[in-house]
Amino acid sequence: MKSILCYGDSNTYGLMPDSPDRYPRDVRWTGILQKKLGEDYYVIEEGLSGRTTLWDDPIEEHKNGKKYLLPCLDSHKPVDLVILMLGTNDLKTRFSLTPFDIGASVENLVKVLLKSDAGIDYQPPKVLLVTPVPIHSVGRDDLDHMFFDVEERSQALAHYYEEVANRYLIEYLNPGSAIETNELDGIHYSAKGHAAMAELMEKKVREILE
Repeated sequence: MKSILCYGDSNTYGLMPDSPDRYPRDVRWTGILQKKLGEDYYVIEEGLSGRTTLWDDPIEEHKNGKKYLLPCLDSHKPVDLVILMLGTNDLKTRFSLTPFDIGASVENLVKVLLKSDAGIDYQPPKVLLVTPVPIHSVGRDDLDHMFFDVEERSQALAHYYEEVANRYLIEYLNPGSAIETNELDGIHYSAKGHAAMAELMEKKVREILE
């Protein structure tokens, strides 16, 4: 059985828009991916709402993705593939980060993964770096203040993520506008978006592991 660790934020957790609840497992992209891949694969959900790449959130605690990455790997090893999809929360105004900064932050996590012994035979796991789906403004003042100038900045991430993937010779996926976000916040995937993400992920995972 091949193990796939999905390390991400609220869109990996499956958070529903404007709700503390999550979509059922059979609606979340991770759950759909498990069903599509079948019994020869084990899809591990490691999504945390608000998780950053490596930044301590001054408002929400315990969100630093780097601090938990190695313990998480050790908890699940050996892992064939790590799907790394973080960076959306780094776009929050309170962090004052440019897309370049966020690309450098996710590069740091990639280096942690490639130095780890969490893969098969104590080698590093394979890594699939995924650019977060761009955020679109829905005209809500609270969100527009939380994520200043977010449409342009979120769309700019793909360039820097692809550079990181090419630099370290790891797998890369940019879902872009193929994933539908909900109309309430423009951040979290709709049920249709989860299904589309699962389809993209299945194709990519099979390319990597089969």
